[in-house]
Amino acid sequence: MKRLLTIIASVALVASFSVANAQKKDFDGYWFMQLQGGAAHTIGETDFAKLISPAAAVSLGYQFTPAFGARLNVNGWQGKGAINEGTTHVYKYNFVEGAADLMFDLANLFGGYKYDRTLNPYIFGGLGVNYAFNNDEAVALASQFPYSERLLWKDNLIKPISRVGLGMNIRLSDAVALNLEANNTFNDDHFNSKKGSYADFQLRALAGLTFSFGKSKPAPAPVVVPAPAPAPKPEPEPEPEPVVEQKVVEEPVFESLQRNVFFVIDKWDIRDSEQLKIDEVVEALKANPDTKVRISGYADKQTGTAKRNQFLSQKRSEVVAQAIIDAGIEKDRITTEYFGDTVQPFEINEENRVAVCVVK
Repeated sequence: MKRLLTIIASVALVASFSVANAQKKDFDGYWFMQLQGGAAHTIGETDFAKLISPAAAVSLGYQFTPAFGARLNVNGWQGKGAINEGTTHVYKYNFVEGAADLMFDLANLFGGYKYDRTLNPYIFGGLGVNYAFNNDEAVALASQFPYSERLLWKDNLIKPISRVGLGMNIRLSDAVALNLEANNTFNDDHFNSKKGSYADFQLRALAGLTFSFGKSKPAPAPVVVPAPAPAPKPEPEPEPEPVVEQKVVEEPVFESLQRNVFFVIDKWDIRDSEQLKIDEVVEALKANPDTKVRISGYADKQTGTAKRNQFLSQKRSEVVAQAIIDAGIEKDRITTEYFGDTVQPFEINEENRVAVCVVK
């Protein structure tokens, strides 16, 4: 136990110095859930294969930073033990285990944050409680071999546990990853009803899926639309009589202005970087009183339902229009429209979370 706590404390110390390097401005914390199934092995007095039993687990956690997260884990199913009295007798029992784990993403910790990294290995350590029950087979064997089961328990057994492990999330999409995990639980010596020199160990190999909720994607670099070039100066016409030539300097004629206001996935809040584009639209409208602005809202087709995307595109169009009105532009100079995900104006999917403003 002392070694386990020392390892956890050391990892936490390293993380405290490294998280600053792993952090990115666009990272937002998010919830995740893991569903896992696999096999467990409780170390005992017979062949390895004879003590393999089924295992399952479900976890709910939160990723606080790119490198650090925590989860609540519930796992269990079946454990096995064995006694050797001339022949080997294997018995089964059941258990449920709850634990709180601290998790450290090694790729983000040492390699810097990368939203779409394919492989994200992690380590974890935690503490919890084990509830074991249904030990009837061991009790029955104890009646035949009374000296074999020296730490026999009957109705149920509740003991604290500690655990460590490592895992790997393999990215399948923005919200789903294939999960592989191996861990070891340090149980009380009573766990398999056999007295040993050390606490009972249960090794587990699990596979499943990790689902992320609210994991935001970094905003794409804004697309800057160049302003129209000023109209060329006309060539001076030759005069029939020699006169003093006067050069006429014409003011550039305003034609149009387009600004693309980008949004984070599933949101319609205007970020500071995008507010600067709205300010440019307002400035053009004020400088050219005869112009109007058309605001077209969109949502990306690869995330969300059609109904949700229609709502998002409407909100994005309306919030930009309100910002322009709040800046002093008359409402009758503003036209809004929204297309959901039926129209994708840009080739890059993330750029379709946008409200396009065109001043003419």
